[in-house]
Amino acid sequence: MPDKKDKGSSGAVVAMFVILGAMAVWSLVSPEFLMSSLQAERAFAVAMGGTDSDRWIYSQSIAASMDFIKDSTSAIKDTQALPSMMKHWAQERVIVTWLWYSLITYRAYMLLLYFFILFPFVIAITMDGWGVREISMHRFSSQSPMKHRMGVIISNTTLIAIAIWIALPFPIPSVVAPLAIIAIGFSSWVWLSNLQKRI
Repeated sequence: MPDKKDKGSSGAVVAMFVILGAMAVWSLVSPEFLMSSLQAERAFAVAMGGTDSDRWIYSQSIAASMDFIKDSTSAIKDTQALPSMMKHWAQERVIVTWLWYSLITYRAYMLLLYFFILFPFVIAITMDGWGVREISMHRFSSQSPMKHRMGVIISNTTLIAIAIWIALPFPIPSVVAPLAIIAIGFSSWVWLSNLQKRI
């Protein structure tokens, strides 16, 4: 019980620092920096998948953020009554929020695109892992709990890395998206092929 409490408290501390760090970045980062990050992200996507992939990702991202754009416009109008210096900062924060949201949605749709492309691979390798487990059961050979745990760790680590990649405000090469999908497929194979006979 104390161990669980310690883990819970340490997780809460980490979450608090992450939130404070994100708020600090949000309050200091400039719209120009986020705009350059979004443009660099699009350049990465074009270099790896061509203009058609970038066009689809960007159009979906814009469509998903239309309501956010309308809210941002209203929020900028609401800042007109503020003092000059405060008004400039508040308007910049609204633009920063919109650009950061656009960067997040762009990466999310990029991940979705590569998931569609690599979906047959993920299904194939997952079914192969299940087949390996079934063969092992009929051969009466034991599965490895260590490899099973390794598959779970790889999967969880990949999901955390994806969340961090999507949220970071600076440009990161788009190769992260297909590598993450491949890592999920590999971890699923390791996890399933070493799944214990009795759950």
